Amino acid sequence: MYPERKYLSVNASQLAYFQALSSKTRVSIIELLQKDDLSIQDLSHQLGLSSAMITKHISILEKNGIVESKMAKGIHGQLKICMLKKNDVVLIFNPFKDGFIRNSVTKSLPIGGFYDFDVSAPCGLTTGDKIIGFVDDPNTFYYEKKDEIELMWFTSGYLAYHIPLFDIELKRLASIEVSLEVCAEYPGYKMHWPSKVDFELNGLSLGGTTLLGDFGDRKGLLTPSWWNLGTEYGRQIIINISDQGTSINGERVSATTLKDVLARSTEVLTFKLATTKEFAKGGLNIFGRKFGDYPQDINVRFAYNKSETAVEA
Repeated sequence: MYPERKYLSVNASQLAYFQALSSKTRVSIIELLQKDDLSIQDLSHQLGLSSAMITKHISILEKNGIVESKMAKGIHGQLKICMLKKNDVVLIFNPFKDGFIRNSVTKSLPIGGFYDFDVSAPCGLTTGDKIIGFVDDPNTFYYEKKDEIELMWFTSGYLAYHIPLFDIELKRLASIEVSLEVCAEYPGYKMHWPSKVDFELNGLSLGGTTLLGDFGDRKGLLTPSWWNLGTEYGRQIIINISDQGTSINGERVSATTLKDVLARSTEVLTFKLATTKEFAKGGLNIFGRKFGDYPQDINVRFAYNKSETAVEA
């Protein structure tokens, strides 16, 4: 997961976060995890507390986005390995002071960070160094090290992502902008090979756009030298959702507004992109920060109004 800066206003709504840090034991856990990732058993041994007690403290830190965990194989079964989340937290004591008012917040989602998918071959995944598994096997999309994925392609289907909103000032939110680099999919490459990609946010259609081809006539500015399967770069798609509706690259494509989206959920956004059936032959390539022409994954920018009077969900 890529590092992220998290902003917290000091107010009653963030009380649970501050309470998570009010325990000497939990602060000691954080200090230990600053040095290394540790299992529940390791923390129990170093702090002289039972595993059950450590598990309760870890649960509180996880719930507040301070610690994350993964399961690993141990000598006598599965171990829960704990680590600090890779983010910085900035406390804002006076959000109305000019120096602290943010104009926007941008989140970067790894292209492999999807929580749901359904794709068909031809398809595949690659890291910045190698192809993952077997080409044209949809099962490779279950690859566990999703943050390593730098290029994905498939002929038809969809990918779905979660975008958390816990650190977004919804009352001041003016627009949401999603940008990504994509092109159509053809075995090798084909400059004229139209494909349609459609987008959804919180289950609402944002409209779609036509991708003109699978581009491989030159080397992508960021594409590694070892890559030789044809597709080299894409086009940047910018989706903007505001009170006026939705536009893609400046062209209005949907009546879906920011208020419509937030009416569905103010906790998380569900972003989905798919190739439509009638254009399924064109497929889709999605580029990460180490492939193509743009040094980005899926960027989500939350733009704010200057005042607090903005969209109410």
